[in-house]
Amino acid sequence: MPGRPLGDHRKHDKSRHRGNPYFSFNTRGLTVLAVQLLEKLAGGEPLSVPRCVVPRIGSGIPLVGRQDELAELKTALATAAAGRAGAVLVSGDAGVGKTRLLTELVAAARSGGTTVFTGRCLDVDEAGLPYLPFVEALGQLTPAQRAMAEHRSVLSRLMPGVTAVEESNEPAMDQLRLFDAVHGLFSDLAAQAPVLLAIEDLHWADASTRDLILFLVSRLYTQRILIVGTYRLDDLHRRHPLRPVLGELSRLSTVELLELRPFDQVHAEKLVDELADGALPPATVQKIAKRSEGNAFFCEELTAAYGDGAGVPAGLADLLLARIERLSGDARKVVRAAAVASQIVTHASLATVSGLPGDVLEEVLRETVQHNVLVTADGGYRFRHALLREAVYDDLLPGERVRLHAGYAQVVTSQALLAYHSFRSHDLPGALTASVRAADEAGKMGAPGEKLRHVEQALELWSVVPDPEQSGTTELGLLRAATRAAIAAGEVERSVEYGKAAVALADKLDDPELSALTRHQLAIASISLEHRGSDIQRIVEEAWELVRDRPASVVKAKVLALAAREWVWSWEVDVERMKSLAEQAFQDARLLGATAVEVDALVTKAVFAEWDANIEEAIAMGKAAIERAASIGAYDVELRARKNTAVVLWMNGEKTEAIRMMDFIITRSAQVGLSWGLSGLDARVERICMRYALGEWAEGLKLAEDVDGAPTVARARMMAPTLWILAAQGDFDTLDARAELLAAQSEDLFTHEMGNVGRAEAALWRGRPEEAVEHVEAVLSAMETLARGSVTDTMMALAMGVWALCDIAEAARRRGDQAAVDAAIDHGALLEQRVHKIVPQRYGRGRRGEHHPESRAFQARVAAELSRLRGHHDTQLWQDAVGPAVQMEYWVGVASWRWASLLLADGNRDQAADRLVAAYEIAVNLGANPLRDAVTELAKRSRISLPGNEIAAEPNSDLTPRELAVLELVAAGLTNRQVGERLYISQKTASVHLSRAMAKLGAANRTEVVSIAHDRGLIGQYQG
Repeated sequence: MPGRPLGDHRKHDKSRHRGNPYFSFNTRGLTVLAVQLLEKLAGGEPLSVPRCVVPRIGSGIPLVGRQDELAELKTALATAAAGRAGAVLVSGDAGVGKTRLLTELVAAARSGGTTVFTGRCLDVDEAGLPYLPFVEALGQLTPAQRAMAEHRSVLSRLMPGVTAVEESNEPAMDQLRLFDAVHGLFSDLAAQAPVLLAIEDLHWADASTRDLILFLVSRLYTQRILIVGTYRLDDLHRRHPLRPVLGELSRLSTVELLELRPFDQVHAEKLVDELADGALPPATVQKIAKRSEGNAFFCEELTAAYGDGAGVPAGLADLLLARIERLSGDARKVVRAAAVASQIVTHASLATVSGLPGDVLEEVLRETVQHNVLVTADGGYRFRHALLREAVYDDLLPGERVRLHAGYAQVVTSQALLAYHSFRSHDLPGALTASVRAADEAGKMGAPGEKLRHVEQALELWSVVPDPEQSGTTELGLLRAATRAAIAAGEVERSVEYGKAAVALADKLDDPELSALTRHQLAIASISLEHRGSDIQRIVEEAWELVRDRPASVVKAKVLALAAREWVWSWEVDVERMKSLAEQAFQDARLLGATAVEVDALVTKAVFAEWDANIEEAIAMGKAAIERAASIGAYDVELRARKNTAVVLWMNGEKTEAIRMMDFIITRSAQVGLSWGLSGLDARVERICMRYALGEWAEGLKLAEDVDGAPTVARARMMAPTLWILAAQGDFDTLDARAELLAAQSEDLFTHEMGNVGRAEAALWRGRPEEAVEHVEAVLSAMETLARGSVTDTMMALAMGVWALCDIAEAARRRGDQAAVDAAIDHGALLEQRVHKIVPQRYGRGRRGEHHPESRAFQARVAAELSRLRGHHDTQLWQDAVGPAVQMEYWVGVASWRWASLLLADGNRDQAADRLVAAYEIAVNLGANPLRDAVTELAKRSRISLPGNEIAAEPNSDLTPRELAVLELVAAGLTNRQVGERLYISQKTASVHLSRAMAKLGAANRTEVVSIAHDRGLIGQYQG
């Protein structure tokens, strides 16, 4: 759902005030009118007053992001209650949250026994409604409090019902007596209970109200009084009458200033999420929060209007435009011209486009700045709020908009701006030429997202502009540029579509090398999208056939270098052939002077060196490739070399160096505009996985949130490994929500592969082994479709799949269902066969030619789980599983927990206790709550003490042969009656034996006694 309705706001239209008694008066009789106004307010009648007052925002949700400010106000209130009076002036832009903050303070004050009075200033002319907030505040007096005021007859001006006093011929003395009476009344009230006087919107206060506030605050001493006032910073232009009052107040020692700044992105997103009841996807929440610029009211309006279009919501636009209506005619003209500029606009540009004389322009610009509509920035001007610019732009008439855009097209120098203004002014040929040039500029600046946007606009214009080649390019050139830019920007789906279109167009030109080159690009795009391996193989083979018999060329070398990377998209490859292709690409590129292709082939050769266990050589080749690629600006090759080298270092135990390099890749990819390109994104995903392996889970989750500006695929891929962390932490609600988002937002198989690994573990900890098996099957199916897979992901999935089948088989054994046990064992063998096909033995070998530690750890874990599945008690296998996993602390804990259960079954309590304590400490240190609970439960059943969790002495567990026999049958799922029939005893006798066994083992029920007996090896294991 888009969000709750958040109010109705109208333009500040002075014409609506005609005939309204509240806006058609002079200064006489103001008190009576004020009283009538307050009576209407109290009676709930609607008032025809301008709706420029910001409404209470999000009043139905918890306070977001203002806890520190609220704490400051509560401290000031407590100080006043202790006998040190004070005042706090709360400032902030319109809609930033001043009213909500004051509402929270008022509620807290009332609940604490403070007497609260509130008043508001209204947006009327300077002479209207004097003392209005005090009239409103004193109207809240109780009968007893009114009695305290009646002897102060001068208060009749503010309080109906108090005997009036005749005015003297000395207005100044009359005002002083009034001020003194108000001060005396609040002082008397404060003698009975602490008093909070809260006045909103001081920027609209009349002169009399400002004077009275200054009088009261300057006479705050030991009274138990706190005065809190709010005002809008953005309404305080230089000549605003409140400014001198604030200057005087700020010099008083009893006054504190509290500025409410806009929310940061995190708190803005939290507010939007609360407003939407969690119904909006994270990407939408981020977009709304960013567009709001941290303004709470903007958040509310944009959330409420979600789904109604991309423009500014009508209510918000009306409120924003009310600020413009207060300006002079020339100032409004300049503001409209500035809105068309879309960004910072220079004085010279405004002079040309607006047509105003220089002296007039200077004066109206000063007016717009003083009224906080425009602000100075980088030698020009911009709107204080981007949404204000949008509202003004949307309010322009069509012809006015076209005319202003045409004016800017004559003065801008940036090709990007020229393209924008030409397009908006309907100069399509000019827009096409400028778009092509703007794309080139963006590419040189390392801004692939901007380049893609300009190229796409050029492609849209291509078919509607006469003689489009006059722009200096071709349609195929634009398609190839779009493919490259989309790859670099991480827009992988679009890169594939543009790549296909480029291939189709190139094939019509009868140029084999051009056709091969477009296929090369399409293959790279398809790798980025994790396309089916068979599709990528077909594209590469087509490219190779086009250049196979042609002389050496840069295009042919590129195709050779790509074909040498066949392992990337297929597991059934000829390694020697790939080595030969890489060497040929390397030599041809060197002869042709194609350094980028030569270095790319060198990166591939480094991979083969690692496969041959020549680790030092592989690292040296990788570092050489990094240096050469960086020197020529081949950034995509440089990042690929860095990422591959970092992975080799990691897999061979050089964790610190690997992490340093991976962190640098993230920084470097941002520097060169390739944050979301293939290697830049891979580095981010790998870094999250490294954080997971090292137990740095909070950092991993934080890194996954650093997705500002990321395309959907990148967001999804970075979110997927966080499911591993959430499963290990036991945060299943968050995991479920993210899994649902992944399913809805991404069709990327690699993303679902990683995500399903986490979902499988979560299902296991939740006691849903059948569901876990489904997720493991999904992982393997994704890998089989891709025709490739990650060693770690695959082995993790297999370990979890066999773990789930063990749980299924164990439950089947307990109920005596041998067929189900056999089915689980067969299923485990099938999973193992599939994994061996996906992950051939040539991968994952280190310096000594053996598998890398992570690979060996999971292989040992799988072997141990398979043994458990088959009903065997091989503790050595679990010991083997712990050894290689030492650098993955979490999996050491999980393996230790399993190992301990088998040690207990063998009667080795001392060693089991050691493993349980080790697993428990790991779980607590990491925050691995499901593992901690499982270890605690096993220790409790086995009467083993854990750190900080001492267990009472173990009860006598010497079971008689008859009690053991009963337990065996109960474990097989038989009822007491069936146990009696099997053992030729009565049902009652069987029940007695079971009760005695439960007492000896300290169990509370049948299920627990069977679990304890299994854990201690007291009953036999069914062989499958």
